[in-house]
Amino acid sequence: MTTTSAVSDFQLTDEMVEHFYREGYFYAPGFINQETVDAINRENEAYANTKGDGEWKSKGFVHIDEAREPYPATTRFLIEPQIIRVYERILGADVKLWQGMYAVVEPQGNGLAWHQDNQYTHVLGHMLNGFVALDAISEANAGLWIAPRSHRQGRLANLNEEGSSHRRAAEPENGMPCKPMKPGDAVIFHRETLHHSKRNHTDAPRRAFAFQVASANCRYAETGKLLTDRDDLSAYAK
Repeated sequence: MTTTSAVSDFQLTDEMVEHFYREGYFYAPGFINQETVDAINRENEAYANTKGDGEWKSKGFVHIDEAREPYPATTRFLIEPQIIRVYERILGADVKLWQGMYAVVEPQGNGLAWHQDNQYTHVLGHMLNGFVALDAISEANAGLWIAPRSHRQGRLANLNEEGSSHRRAAEPENGMPCKPMKPGDAVIFHRETLHHSKRNHTDAPRRAFAFQVASANCRYAETGKLLTDRDDLSAYAK
């Protein structure tokens, strides 16, 4: 570990990229180092420990420049050239940041129902999600569940009532819990892969950082326009 790099010794392989497209996800052990995990948690300590309504909660950002001052460690890892090259290699093109999000499941709180993130804003093209553990995460504290190959079904209908802030899909038959994760481990999955989290049965908040990255040639389904309102991550690696 160093003070100049967020990554540990993670290396993306061809097998991981193939698994992403075939199964809809892959594991990325040691995606960021412990030093970066600790720094991200310090930046968000007050939020993580503020009592909410007992449900999943998050705070996020879209633009790097606006987030750089309050969240220097978080923005630094997202724009580190070595990590940007991971995004580019998976998506096969220059990439844009869709959003970054510090996500917490409160002590004894509930996670989110099964959903695809593309059930929110409908985007055409390949995008990836990263779920980075900022604590040791398992089924005991609202670990991530995924449904392999569910991204092959395309965008699914939202079963929640109109006006709900969350989206929900039918529960898949092949849903499975992800492997236990150490701080800094990540799961990288397709934006249309079904995922959810269950209850946090512990007395500590379950902390994670989630981010979404889009291929620069993605387009909004409603307008057909490119994502010109999103930051060009690839520019930071050049």
